[in-house]
Amino acid sequence: MTARIMVADGIATARITLKVRLSAVRYDVAAVASAAQLMQELDAALPDLIILGNFPDGSAIDICGRLSRDPRLADIPVLMLVRPEQRLAALQAGATATLEPDVDDQMLMARIRNILRQSDAPQASRMGMAEAPAGFVHADRPLIVLIADSQTRARRWRQMLSERMPCRFEIRDPDEALGAASAGRTADLYLISADIRERGDGLRLLSELRSRQGSRDAGFVIAIGPDRAELSAIALDLGAGDVMPDALCTAATAEAAAVSLQMLLSRKSKSDQRRAEVQRHMLWAMTDPLTGLYNRRYALPKLADIARDAMLAHQGFAVFAIDLDHFKAVNDCHGHTAGDAVLAEVAQRLRDTIGVDGMTARMGGEEFLAVQGNCPPVRAVRIAEALRLAVQARPVRLPGLSGGGAIRVTASVGVAMVAPADDIWPDQLARVALERADRALLAAKAAGRNQVVCSRAERAA
Repeated sequence: MTARIMVADGIATARITLKVRLSAVRYDVAAVASAAQLMQELDAALPDLIILGNFPDGSAIDICGRLSRDPRLADIPVLMLVRPEQRLAALQAGATATLEPDVDDQMLMARIRNILRQSDAPQASRMGMAEAPAGFVHADRPLIVLIADSQTRARRWRQMLSERMPCRFEIRDPDEALGAASAGRTADLYLISADIRERGDGLRLLSELRSRQGSRDAGFVIAIGPDRAELSAIALDLGAGDVMPDALCTAATAEAAAVSLQMLLSRKSKSDQRRAEVQRHMLWAMTDPLTGLYNRRYALPKLADIARDAMLAHQGFAVFAIDLDHFKAVNDCHGHTAGDAVLAEVAQRLRDTIGVDGMTARMGGEEFLAVQGNCPPVRAVRIAEALRLAVQARPVRLPGLSGGGAIRVTASVGVAMVAPADDIWPDQLARVALERADRALLAAKAAGRNQVVCSRAERAA
């Protein structure tokens, strides 16, 4: 979908020119000439990006501050077109980034692409449900790694930034940075010279760090010399969160750099929180909350994956259907709290027996599933018996709310040993294998419970 950009500029020629430049690359552009028009348009629909230009009364900074303080609008990124001497004020007012008004097309489009790529505000904020943005919060002081073209420059960066940011700073060379990232000793943010030992090798280092598992989620800023401005657009397109001058020679430039770095750290913190939340939801979607085992929704597709892998490797696998014996009596005599304790303990015993190479799942109630890949028949029988013995090995202690004490629990196990064939699809192979294991389980129940019954067919169909 084409991004929608709102251009707000009080100078007609600048506004029209900017709209033409953006429309030429197929952005959906709307243009307004005043703060009142801007707020009216924002009441109607929220854009993906706001570009604030010049206003004759000098109110652009005030408008930016007003946007950043509005909970409904605070997550919309704002790109301000200001002179270098106004950059600090713009960033302090809440601008996501700044460019000079006469910026060329390459840098303008690179900066817009960069902002839109990084703008992943939660949907709640787009629906007017977001709270006011919180300040940057980090349990420990964030670590910023400095990789400069000389130790003198790196020390200068550390001196100027440490006076303005409550962070830890480490000076590293490229090899040390890559080695630390590979070893898991990553940083929250990397500040890298565009030219370190050779021209442009800082950009190559950026690409390397962004490709490593240990450092890909860090923030990145590229420091560029005054005669290397053409690298700015390239750095942004390579994934740098921002670019800045490499000479922090005045208090104003250092302050602007600190504000920009702080914004990137805040953005990274929020991104980390959202990523952790997504991972939690993924975990909740695939696991049973009581036992911590995989649930039925995850287990059945996973069983098909195991069947597919077995077919590709021309190896057999085993499916174990496990059911606790007389479990209803546990709930009836001791209560559901006791029943939950039994399920949780049995699940742990089954998981420990199958090990990390297999899969264990709770299919519902007191029914469990275990799968072991690359499992010949003799081993499958041995594992099935180990599962049965693990359940009855020792009594399960009951919680105090259930009266305490301990009870003995047993389980019946049905086993299906599968030898893949070329004329059956993996999904069908998994489904038939599960059906065979279930039939074997029913046979174990009918034969008196607390025993193993094997379905010994050489193939699943």
